[in-house]
Amino acid sequence: MAKDLARSRPRAAHNAAPQMEAPSKGSVAARPVAPVVVAEPAPRPAEPAPVASSRAIGGGAAAGEARPRAIAQKEAKRGSLDDLLSSASRSRVAASKGRNAVVKSEPMATSPDLLEGLPVRPGSLDARPLRRAPVGIARGPGAPPPPAPTPVQLPAPAPSPQGDLDAVMALIHRRDLAGALARARAWRDRDAGDVLALVALGECGEAAGDLGLAARAYGSLIDLYPGRADMRRFAGERLERVRGAAALALAIDTYRKAVEQRPDHPASHRLLAYALAKQGRAREAFEAMIAGATRRYPDGRFAGVDRILREDLGLLAQVWMRVEPARAAEIQGRLARAHGIAESEPSVRFVLNWETDANDVDFHIHDGKGGHAYYGSRRLASGGELYADVTTGYGPECFTIRGPAAGRAFPYRLQAHYYSRGPMGYGMGKLQIIEHDGQGHLRFDERPFVIMQDGAFVNLGTVSGADVAARGMAIAR
Repeated sequence: MAKDLARSRPRAAHNAAPQMEAPSKGSVAARPVAPVVVAEPAPRPAEPAPVASSRAIGGGAAAGEARPRAIAQKEAKRGSLDDLLSSASRSRVAASKGRNAVVKSEPMATSPDLLEGLPVRPGSLDARPLRRAPVGIARGPGAPPPPAPTPVQLPAPAPSPQGDLDAVMALIHRRDLAGALARARAWRDRDAGDVLALVALGECGEAAGDLGLAARAYGSLIDLYPGRADMRRFAGERLERVRGAAALALAIDTYRKAVEQRPDHPASHRLLAYALAKQGRAREAFEAMIAGATRRYPDGRFAGVDRILREDLGLLAQVWMRVEPARAAEIQGRLARAHGIAESEPSVRFVLNWETDANDVDFHIHDGKGGHAYYGSRRLASGGELYADVTTGYGPECFTIRGPAAGRAFPYRLQAHYYSRGPMGYGMGKLQIIEHDGQGHLRFDERPFVIMQDGAFVNLGTVSGADVAARGMAIAR
């Protein structure tokens, strides 16, 4: 099927979200709304026109059309995955034939750690057994007719978390912070273990300037599922945006444990290393990144990650040399031995990672001159390159623009095409913008997101020439 079409995949109910509790909040004081992403369906970006083939089909006069090889290969890979998922679902149904039970086809769990320990919320549709009228039985002549079936009364469906989150975010954007907080607290009271209810509380805290509430809400994401690296990373990504020493320290702690739990996930190493750099621990940041950059990952698992991590190592080497110039020769030697890439020129990097396994997310970058980079056309004429297309889950995907800011084609508009929300019923992740001045000074802009709809384009905002100075980006000290 076409790459750019939003595909229909089996969905897990939203009720499979992890369960946890949220704290109370103090006073509400207005501040500018933090960057928030709530996915909505968006028009599909235009892609390059098909390339006409010089070979006629079947020997006729009309020439056929051929797509770019990268697009065709990706479509073939995605079709194979769809066939696998559909086959697995059909096999479970077939295995259930002959038993006196109602058969329900469910999506295949593509990674054990994604579904481990997930509770099903009481009252949800997936938690209810399906009921049907008694099956009619053949009777002989003169037998009385069978009794009329008893009507089945099903419980009302649980409220939609998408509707709740949309409602809270709409109130925040209207600056009705008290109303948003009341709605988020009511949601939390109704279902204290809903991840998105805690996200809503954290958003209210950030918007109101109550960073204690925001940090407690996001920290609760860790408390319920301490053994899940994906939830730890998601919580840390939220905590980094809260800012402040306590929130950053908690993010570093949870990233460390994510590295211990899943050292085979590159995102765990990256997030820990850059959080340490923000805290001013340059040497430790380099050590954390070298552990990730020198590790071997399964072939084909994280496309392009080797280049990303080696450049990350070069950036953090530059930070360390700025902090301890007397050790420059030692640091450069370690960088070379680890096959890191020196980064001594200005650059800006847009790095996308997501916390859903076996899921394809496509990164789209539009520049101010009308250029569009994506998996099928990875370079912008104005400058910049998308390194690789990760189709197997988690990312990262990276787009880098080299050279000073004066030569960039601002503004850049960033999007992610999220093909499937995954088994939890929603998708989550972060866009990280890293600005390097070429002298070892790094500035960061953290943009976590949640997506509630399959096939949606997630608006990750824009990057303008004034953003670095005006946004108050976190700085590696």
